[in-house]
Amino acid sequence: MQNRSRRREILSSIFLLAVLMILSGCSSSTPQTTQKSTTNKQVLRFPNIGTDDLGTLDPAAGPDSNSNLAINMIFSGLVRSDKNLNVVPDQATWDISNDNTVYTFHIKPDITFSDGTPVTAQSYVYTWTRALLPDVKSPVAPVLENVIVGATDVNKGKTTTLAGVTAVDPQTLQVKLVRPTAYFLQLLTVSLFYPLNQKVIEKYGQQNWTQNVANSGIGTGPFIVKSWQHSAQITFVPNPHYYGPRTKLSEVDMPFVNNRSTAYQSYEAGQYDFVWNLTPQDQLTAQKEAGFVRQPTLESDLLFFDNTKPPFNNAAVRQAFAAAIDKQTLASAVLKGTVTPANTIIPPGEPGSQPNYAGIPFDKAKARQLFQSVYPDGKNVPPITFSYPSTQLSSEEATALQQMWQQALGIQVKLHSVPLTTYNDETSKHAVPFGFTQWGVYFPDPYEWLDLSLLSTSSNNNGKWHNPTFDATVAQAEQTSGTQRLALYAKAEQIAISDVGWLPIDHESMSAIFPARVHGIIINGNGLYFGDWSGVSVS
Repeated sequence: MQNRSRRREILSSIFLLAVLMILSGCSSSTPQTTQKSTTNKQVLRFPNIGTDDLGTLDPAAGPDSNSNLAINMIFSGLVRSDKNLNVVPDQATWDISNDNTVYTFHIKPDITFSDGTPVTAQSYVYTWTRALLPDVKSPVAPVLENVIVGATDVNKGKTTTLAGVTAVDPQTLQVKLVRPTAYFLQLLTVSLFYPLNQKVIEKYGQQNWTQNVANSGIGTGPFIVKSWQHSAQITFVPNPHYYGPRTKLSEVDMPFVNNRSTAYQSYEAGQYDFVWNLTPQDQLTAQKEAGFVRQPTLESDLLFFDNTKPPFNNAAVRQAFAAAIDKQTLASAVLKGTVTPANTIIPPGEPGSQPNYAGIPFDKAKARQLFQSVYPDGKNVPPITFSYPSTQLSSEEATALQQMWQQALGIQVKLHSVPLTTYNDETSKHAVPFGFTQWGVYFPDPYEWLDLSLLSTSSNNNGKWHNPTFDATVAQAEQTSGTQRLALYAKAEQIAISDVGWLPIDHESMSAIFPARVHGIIINGNGLYFGDWSGVSVS
């Protein structure tokens, strides 16, 4: 009896222990299951608003702002900008020579492309040289890289060796400049200077590699492309080889939404995790919602004219169109106070800005006088069509501009609304005689505004505007530094405004709704800012 009772006690103890172990196992598995579920839910639904597709994923192609949203997720480089647009190290640290013309970058070890291919100094030599090659036809590399020794020779096809960029060893990159350049490190925050995987480009070819980005090791950024359904959506997943802090997200779904009001309606219906790029009308409603923000950005809306053909080859006609615009009414009545009327090209708050410069003020009588000095009684005026990208300029604003020109000048102006990707293609071919551009900077410096788009030698000079005094003043500015440099740039900007190389309309702000469940996204001077994505999450 005693032995049998002891056996029962032992069996009971074993049974109880087994039950406790099962219960303990269930208890310990619950948090794991919950954690796994939470991780799976870290999918950010991020609408790319204002386009029906990405224009390009080649940083050398001069990508538009919508394409840059994706590019900056896939690629990264030697340095990056923080939320205040200061340059901070990313893949490298650096030394600068005493005469400020030689930069030596020390690339961190174990950095790879997203397929595991090592990133070396030679990766940078290849990328920067490639962008300058004539067959790549980059609209931005000839200007952005022109401070590097030998860049012009490569771009003109004289050589395929970029003399000023040398791989001293696999981890050391040396760059020699033709002159001291105060903004050189800021230049390197532009995606043009981010390393490209030579192996991928050689596999698919210079023209086709960007159509084969899904799951290929093209960049070094925090994400890779999982899939790209053209005219629908691009999907990103974390880069398994990313060298920086890892993102908390398991996926980013980026649908393309051409119509801004449709995007807002879809957000309200719960289809997206946040929304941005709201129309002025939608902002009247959205500003009452929790999480609404609106902040000035370093971006301006401007008009350009084909300066090589009538009627805009005459400065008086361009000045007449400028004087006919009531910018204050546009900003308040049409754009609902969401922008600042612009008398200048460079927005307030940026180095070299001139907030007190009057520009060409609104004056209907002066506008008519200027126009009729070229076309008396409004006769023999060539047909005039104003083209604009449908997602950057509303039909209401375009119509308001049309009415101002017609009332002040007594002429007919036709309107032509074009999808953004088509419009960007047309402007790159200089096929738009009278158009609209929304210019935002890579970094805050007058060089960004004046050299890149208004020099007569710039591929981005949509209106083919040519003013020798402007070109000479900019060249002089780039030979100086400090306050003298900014003063010369201020003079150059005034030339561009008075001769109407660009016609500034307004300085932009960006609006968005970031609900409480979305973390780590803000608006800064360049627009949406995600940092290195490690702080972005959805709760």
